Amino acid sequence: MKIDHVRIEPHILEKVEKKHGISAAEIVSVLHYDAPIFKKVGGRQLVAIGCAARFVTIFFTLRKRKAQITTAYPSDKKQIKHYKRK
Repeated sequence: MKIDHVRIEPHILEKVEKKHGISAAEIVSVLHYDAPIFKKVGGRQLVAIGCAARFVTIFFTLRKRKAQITTAYPSDKKQIKHYKRK
Protein backbone atom coordinates (compact mmCIF):
# COMPACT_ATOMS: atom_id res chain seq x y z
CA MET A 1 0.00 0.00 0.00
CA LYS A 2 1.43 3.37 -1.01
CA ILE A 3 1.05 6.28 1.43
CA ASP A 4 2.28 9.67 0.22
CA HIS A 5 1.34 11.87 3.17
CA VAL A 6 0.80 11.27 6.89
CA ARG A 7 -1.37 13.70 8.86
CA ILE A 8 -1.52 13.71 12.65
CA GLU A 9 -3.77 16.20 14.38
CA PRO A 10 -2.00 18.02 17.25
CA HIS A 11 -4.34 16.62 19.93
CA ILE A 12 -3.85 13.06 18.62
CA LEU A 13 -0.07 13.49 18.56
CA GLU A 14 -0.08 14.84 22.11
CA LYS A 15 -2.13 11.88 23.35
CA VAL A 16 0.01 9.31 21.52
CA GLU A 17 3.25 10.85 22.82
CA LYS A 18 2.09 11.22 26.44
CA LYS A 19 0.07 8.04 26.83
CA HIS A 20 2.00 5.61 24.63
CA GLY A 21 5.42 7.21 24.11
CA ILE A 22 5.17 7.06 20.32
CA SER A 23 6.64 9.96 18.33
CA ALA A 24 5.49 11.31 14.98
CA ALA A 25 8.84 10.24 13.52
CA GLU A 26 8.17 6.61 14.52
CA ILE A 27 4.73 6.70 12.88
CA VAL A 28 6.07 8.17 9.65
CA SER A 29 8.99 5.75 9.65
CA VAL A 30 6.73 2.73 9.94
CA LEU A 31 4.30 3.91 7.25
CA HIS A 32 6.87 5.20 4.75
CA TYR A 33 10.07 3.21 5.17
CA ASP A 34 9.23 -0.04 6.92
CA ALA A 35 7.26 -2.83 5.25
CA PRO A 36 4.26 -2.83 7.58
CA ILE A 37 1.36 -5.22 7.29
CA PHE A 38 -2.03 -3.62 6.70
CA LYS A 39 -5.48 -4.82 7.65
CA LYS A 40 -8.90 -3.26 7.22
CA VAL A 41 -10.64 -3.21 10.58
CA GLY A 42 -13.99 -1.62 9.84
CA GLY A 43 -15.45 1.09 7.66
CA ARG A 44 -12.57 3.19 6.40
CA GLN A 45 -10.34 2.36 9.35
CA LEU A 46 -7.07 0.50 8.70
CA VAL A 47 -4.36 -0.81 10.98
CA ALA A 48 -0.65 -1.04 10.20
CA ILE A 49 1.84 -3.05 12.25
CA GLY A 50 5.49 -2.38 11.62
CA CYS A 51 8.87 -2.00 13.21
CA ALA A 52 10.96 1.17 13.29
CA ALA A 53 13.04 1.13 16.48
CA ARG A 54 10.34 -1.04 18.07
CA PHE A 55 7.08 -2.64 16.98
CA VAL A 56 4.27 -0.10 16.58
CA THR A 57 0.58 -0.50 15.80
CA ILE A 58 -1.04 2.42 13.99
CA PHE A 59 -4.75 2.99 13.34
CA PHE A 60 -5.62 5.39 10.52
CA THR A 61 -8.00 6.23 7.70
CA LEU A 62 -6.78 6.54 4.13
CA ARG A 63 -8.00 8.88 1.40
CA LYS A 64 -6.17 9.35 -1.87
CA ARG A 65 -2.94 7.92 -0.40
CA LYS A 66 -3.11 10.34 2.56
CA ALA A 67 -3.18 8.71 6.00
CA GLN A 68 -5.07 10.43 8.83
CA ILE A 69 -3.76 8.93 12.08
CA THR A 70 -6.37 7.95 14.67
CA THR A 71 -4.04 6.44 17.29
CA ALA A 72 -0.79 4.54 17.68
CA TYR A 73 0.72 2.44 20.44
CA PRO A 74 3.46 -0.14 21.05
CA SER A 75 2.43 -3.50 19.61
CA ASP A 76 1.49 -6.30 21.97
CA LYS A 77 2.89 -9.85 21.75
CA LYS A 78 0.03 -11.10 19.59
CA GLN A 79 0.47 -8.27 17.06
CA ILE A 80 4.25 -8.83 16.92
CA LYS A 81 3.71 -12.54 16.30
CA HIS A 82 1.25 -11.71 13.50
CA TYR A 83 3.78 -9.32 11.93
CA LYS A 84 6.60 -11.86 12.07
CA ARG A 85 4.46 -14.50 10.34
CA LYS A 86 3.94 -12.28 7.28
